[in-house]
Amino acid sequence: MTKNRFQYFWKQEILTGGMSFLFLWLFSYTTSPLFPYSYGWDSAFFQLVGAGMTKGYLPYRDFYDMKGPWLFLIEYAGQRLIYGRTGVFLLQGVSLWITLSLCRKISERYFGVKGIWRQMLTFIPFFLIFAVTMEGGNLTEEWSLPFLFFSLYLSLPYLLGVRKEHNPLHAFAHGGCFGILALIRITNTVLICAVVLTIFISLSTARRWKDLIINAVSFVLGISIAFVPPLLYFGIFGEIKDMLYCTFVFGFQYGTEGFGWGTGAIFLLTLIMPVFIFVVCGVKNIRVWILLVLYVVGTCVALGMGNSTLHDYTLILPGVMLGIWQLAGTLQANRQWRGRLLACLVLCVCLAYPCYKFAGGCREIVRQASDRSDYDYAKDVAEFIPSEDDESVWGYGIPLRWYVIADIMPYNKYCGWQDHYMELSGKVQSEIIDMLRNEPPKWIVTKAPPEIKERDVEKELGGAYTVFYENEEFMLWGLEG
Repeated sequence: MTKNRFQYFWKQEILTGGMSFLFLWLFSYTTSPLFPYSYGWDSAFFQLVGAGMTKGYLPYRDFYDMKGPWLFLIEYAGQRLIYGRTGVFLLQGVSLWITLSLCRKISERYFGVKGIWRQMLTFIPFFLIFAVTMEGGNLTEEWSLPFLFFSLYLSLPYLLGVRKEHNPLHAFAHGGCFGILALIRITNTVLICAVVLTIFISLSTARRWKDLIINAVSFVLGISIAFVPPLLYFGIFGEIKDMLYCTFVFGFQYGTEGFGWGTGAIFLLTLIMPVFIFVVCGVKNIRVWILLVLYVVGTCVALGMGNSTLHDYTLILPGVMLGIWQLAGTLQANRQWRGRLLACLVLCVCLAYPCYKFAGGCREIVRQASDRSDYDYAKDVAEFIPSEDDESVWGYGIPLRWYVIADIMPYNKYCGWQDHYMELSGKVQSEIIDMLRNEPPKWIVTKAPPEIKERDVEKELGGAYTVFYENEEFMLWGLEG
């Protein structure tokens, strides 16, 4: 690498890294130093688990959830780096930096987008969609992005015909990325599934059976390697069974309880945007078309599976960027004004809704910056709990940020979403009732007024506890006697 090329490379990386941290500083309001009193919901729980792991607590044994172990290991690493929000925020910055660097490399190497400022312009749709769908940051879809774009980066030389044979080492990497994402949240693997299936179809139709077998073995080996760290970690504590049950069995129950595209359904128009762009740009590469169709269909199915929320739509980003790169490369190479006008028209139509949601999202961030009532209410209730009772406090149906703000670890592993989890699993219901009857905590925190769907829980709470203190947001119940 020449001196000029080296300087250009570092100029790109420094600019990309700076943009990553600046973006998160503004939009990741559950971890950003700019919003010290905002914690979110899921993000707060993930931070709670990571903080608990530094104190000897263990996911699935002490915190019940269907998210996979790699997510909690990442959160644990953030808490080990710097306890609290800061360590997680720094890891988020590195993760987004890697993602954007991969985007930049893909656009230059495979779509001919030359020049640092042209490459940076392709980030605008990425930031526009991500700012809306990340919903405060530190969620599973965000942590999945580096692995998704890395898998895409490795697959494109073969899919675009730059290389005639698919490298088995790349298949190993695909397997590793798939394994990690399967142990974060299985629905986040759609792009990698589309990549692998496209390669399988291509090798099968070409009757290259030897290459197919070698790549298949490499892929499976990559998955196996990705499973090793969590299996070793949870094996030490004898919790492999609980980890696998929560991640896959309970996760399947949670993800298949219904079908609907939720609040972000109009983002499906943005998802199919690259299809229109590929048509306008005259893309004829059959492998890329297979990948795109499999990805779009698979993502639609994954987004429709139970409990789809806005942050799930972060998963449309790889497909959107494929369209953006193709459009940018075509516009740079083709100077016909009609083609450019039509392509830009398609882009404007498909990004209109993200722009609308972005405006609303910015208003929400301004609200988050000025409102610290949730924080104050949580602190207010926590002050009435004696410090010697910190290990005997349980929250029922409350925002999980309460534990993080109060710096208290939950008494029972079913520390959040209890009503929903009891609807999904009779085992969860019986264990919660048994805990309240035989080993009740000294203190229970609920909403004010409490929202309790389960009659047995309401009966135990009303019979054994009295209201000790309440404010506009929370009620603190103390065990009688």
